[in-house]
Amino acid sequence: MSLKKWFQSLLGGEIIADKKIDRQLPFIFFCFVLISLYLMWGLWVEDRMAMIKKNNQKIEELKIEYHEKALRLTGLNQRTRIETMLIEDGNTALHAPVIPPQRIEIK
Repeated sequence: MSLKKWFQSLLGGEIIADKKIDRQLPFIFFCFVLISLYLMWGLWVEDRMAMIKKNNQKIEELKIEYHEKALRLTGLNQRTRIETMLIEDGNTALHAPVIPPQRIEIK
């Protein structure tokens, strides 16, 4: 059988009728659906894995940023550090209290 005749019989559907393939079409369709689902599932899982990896990297970046900010704020809470910053600024009238705080009682 020449290539041209084989191609014509394939496109015309004669090859299906000659080989009795038409009885196997439901099974062929079922296999096609299963293969398609398998490929789609694999692509979906790959997308999810990429998204999880990206999210984990973002979480690590945010943790580092959080610890940097917490360290900076902890340093700013120290009284001596605040006093030094105020003195360096120079244009403030704030200073450390000399007299300790007292309780005011209203009778």
